[in-house]
Amino acid sequence: MTQRAIVISPPLSVARDFIDYPYLSDLGAVQLAAVLRAAGIAVTLVDAFALPGSGLTPVGDRLLLGAPMAELLAASPLEGLGARDLVVVTYGPFHRPPARTAELGELLAAIRARAPEAYLLLADAYQSGQHYVEASVEAVLTAHPEVDAWLKYEGEETLLEIAHAVAEGRGPRGGVHGAEPDLDALPLPAWDLVDLRARDRFLARFVRDLGRGAWAFPVDGRTLPLVTSRGCPFRCVHCSSNPGRAEGAPKTQRRLSPERLRAHLEALVRVHGATRLAVLDELVNVHAAHFDHFLSLVEALDVAFDVPNGMRADYLSAAHLRRMRGRVTTVSVSAESGVPRVVRDVVGKQLDLAEVARVAEDAHREGVPLLIHFIVGLPGETAEEINATLAWALELHDRFGAWPAVQFATPLPGTALAKGRALPVVDDWGPHFQTAPSQPGALVSAADLVRFKWTFDQRLAASQGPAKLIMNVTYVCNNHCTFCAVGTRTQVDGHPPRQREYLEEYRRQGVRMVDFDGGEPTLHPELLSLVRYARKLGYERVNVTTNGRLCFYEDYARKLANSGVTTLLFSVHGPDARTHAQQVGVAEAFEQTVGGIRNCVRHAPAGVELGMNVTITKGNFRLLPELAELALDLGLPWLNLQFLTPFGRATQWVAPDTAEAAKIACGVIDRHRDHMKIQLINLPFCFAPGYEAHLLGDLSKLERHMVFVNNESVNLAQYLAERRTRKPVCASCPHACFCGGFYDLESSPEPPWLVAPEDLLRPIRRAAP
Repeated sequence: MTQRAIVISPPLSVARDFIDYPYLSDLGAVQLAAVLRAAGIAVTLVDAFALPGSGLTPVGDRLLLGAPMAELLAASPLEGLGARDLVVVTYGPFHRPPARTAELGELLAAIRARAPEAYLLLADAYQSGQHYVEASVEAVLTAHPEVDAWLKYEGEETLLEIAHAVAEGRGPRGGVHGAEPDLDALPLPAWDLVDLRARDRFLARFVRDLGRGAWAFPVDGRTLPLVTSRGCPFRCVHCSSNPGRAEGAPKTQRRLSPERLRAHLEALVRVHGATRLAVLDELVNVHAAHFDHFLSLVEALDVAFDVPNGMRADYLSAAHLRRMRGRVTTVSVSAESGVPRVVRDVVGKQLDLAEVARVAEDAHREGVPLLIHFIVGLPGETAEEINATLAWALELHDRFGAWPAVQFATPLPGTALAKGRALPVVDDWGPHFQTAPSQPGALVSAADLVRFKWTFDQRLAASQGPAKLIMNVTYVCNNHCTFCAVGTRTQVDGHPPRQREYLEEYRRQGVRMVDFDGGEPTLHPELLSLVRYARKLGYERVNVTTNGRLCFYEDYARKLANSGVTTLLFSVHGPDARTHAQQVGVAEAFEQTVGGIRNCVRHAPAGVELGMNVTITKGNFRLLPELAELALDLGLPWLNLQFLTPFGRATQWVAPDTAEAAKIACGVIDRHRDHMKIQLINLPFCFAPGYEAHLLGDLSKLERHMVFVNNESVNLAQYLAERRTRKPVCASCPHACFCGGFYDLESSPEPPWLVAPEDLLRPIRRAAP
């Protein structure tokens, strides 16, 4: 009687912050089924990802991938299996060894109940190209008492030995160490035993319901996984490749021969209809001839592919990138750190980081999207070194568009990183890579690692934000503020035709946001027509920042509020006439500004956002609470609290004590955060711990371009950065990669009233258009 085997790739429960590619993990079962079938065993392959009901189901804070258990069991012909038959259930990192997951536990209990005589085997799905999580045989078998044995590591050849032993009534019990097979001797994965149309539908549902944005390594059309090699010859401290090798044994890589590789790819594309290949090798390009042959094959087959586990940068040439262009969605390489000492002495990776930079430049030139992996929180890594890594990652991103993927160092059981450590008992290692550092090194705390990563993510997001044009339409102003950044410049209007040309130029570049500033922009006779022209060109967000005095005249307020602006920001620097006048130099300004705000609030159409800008000085910082109340009384639910920048009249003579002013500003946030949008401008992170979210609006200036009245154009972020300084404390600060640092007001010129008239004229003449 023919021996029967059922191979089951079970449903998986994964964290939302999962790592690797659980949706491709069925490759292990497909390969094991092929091995059993080739030996003459009657095989049924039940793939939880390839049944009619297969999909993604949220369960609490986790995601269940695959078919419902009832459907899976209905597809498994368990009844009637005898003692000579076996049921193989694939097992891997997503089952969170050695824990017993609810899904796997339910499946194993059902199998044992329905096929009590059958031999039940857990078999590692190492063939599926995922991380390997080491666990003790005793712990796994204790957690899964239904099984007869656990086949660890690579197991194809050993699986046949187990199957033959089961047929003879002597199936092994306990843990079985798999032997590394000859890859060419293995049959090709048995995708013909899988309902590939149902699997395609599962992947489509998975992508849709997961709700992520663009995928670096998409699963579209018919995406089929494969490995062209196993193992990795390198000894990186965090890597789980070559599991099961004796301690001290050399690490190696085994590869399919050119002939077998051709047969494998042709079967996937021509027989099984793959439109995209997910190449899950641990390191596909370490052998030049193998990688070149692979590229030739995919070119001949005209098929798309991706290599999610990444490649070695120092084995990746510009010619390789050129050949991959249009076939890969993203090329991935690993740097691990931006600090040579960390790469060499901590990670144990023999890699010249200049090669990573070269690949970033080559990929940019060849038009191939690039992703670079980094790790922070390694043992012995200092805060300064983490900042160096993050800064370099951002530099490669800003210069070449290379996307940085930063994860926390995570000591997976079985890796050198975990050796000698008392590892925490965790339900799932996946989130530790993304959101919850397990702190393998003691130099930087887990809390600080989270701060480093949070700041980096915010900085990265800011670089993807919409670009904005800021146009100084005039230097003319009817106030004389003590802190004015352009107050030392000649009071002239900009040239309207040239300003329209700038609006056209930046709109052609895709810019959709513009701020009109000054001086006092409402004094420019063409302001309203510039606003209307900007909207006609397609600018979606148009702001005017004004002192509001001209809006005291209701007809002008009505015209401005209905000109097409989407936001109006009013500059108010005191909660009363005396304080405001002391800051702006005009006694009647407060009455006119407040009246102008009231007129604009009255006439602004729905959808126009109104807010208040406050520049913080020695004369008003103690009155910030009163200014917030004034904003609310006037109907302005948006408040920007702006610390001084060292331009124009702003000097140390005007600036308050930063720490004292920041404390008061944070108190304003505490009182009004539930009903006002409050932003802190030009303030380093270290002055407002716990209020970081209120600093982000200011820091997101990476793509803001300023056009001055004299038609000079600058990138605002660069312009401001050149005027900031770093202090020793910045080197280890978790916010250093985003925080601009300190403005040096102490080295600013003396206040204008202390400067001789002939000296005051020099900067005015230099700045004149």
